[in-house]
Amino acid sequence: MKSVWARPCASVAVVVVAFCAVVLLRVASESRTELAAAHAYRHDDRLALAVEHYRRAIRWSLPLSTNTAEAVSALESIAGELETAGDVTGALLAWRSLSGGLAATRFLYSGSSPTRENASEHIARLIALDRSAAIDANLTVEQLAADHRRLLSEEISPDPWWGTLLLLGMALWVGALVLLARRGFDSAGRFHWAAARGPIWGALVGFVSFALGLLFA
Repeated sequence: MKSVWARPCASVAVVVVAFCAVVLLRVASESRTELAAAHAYRHDDRLALAVEHYRRAIRWSLPLSTNTAEAVSALESIAGELETAGDVTGALLAWRSLSGGLAATRFLYSGSSPTRENASEHIARLIALDRSAAIDANLTVEQLAADHRRLLSEEISPDPWWGTLLLLGMALWVGALVLLARRGFDSAGRFHWAAARGPIWGALVGFVSFALGLLFA
């Protein structure tokens, strides 16, 4: 019976699964660490640092993670507390951290996020209250808020489709090169086109996909 490593497809599958497992463990660990740090800073009433670590906890989030919901709830609460205390700048930072954290965790089929849309509403409202710019002198608060809301609703990069193509292309490229090294040469180091043809085409397709994703993402 052939070992797993003697089967090229199985070898690639094992490498991919191991890589995904390491990434998931790292993400989960970082999310817990950032959330714990945020709670500690909030307990010490160091809200600026707490906001920063809550944002990082969201950025390290996994789908359906309770850490994400906890960090989002904490940022919403901090924003409300700061605005009530008259610290509009701090409240704006909290809402922006919430919106930015959620934007950084988009997936290909994420769709709209009611939580992020709510944060954008608050950001637009708070920015509109600041009428220090001369260009805003003839606009009402409602008009300013509408303008900022429109800017916040615009599509942001990277594009999820091209970003996904970039990641898949890189995985295919690296996997095909590993396969080429294993199958394209015999024990004496002689190159065999018949065995190497498939991996070479796979590496070429992967590289092109990676380059296109890098260009358009």
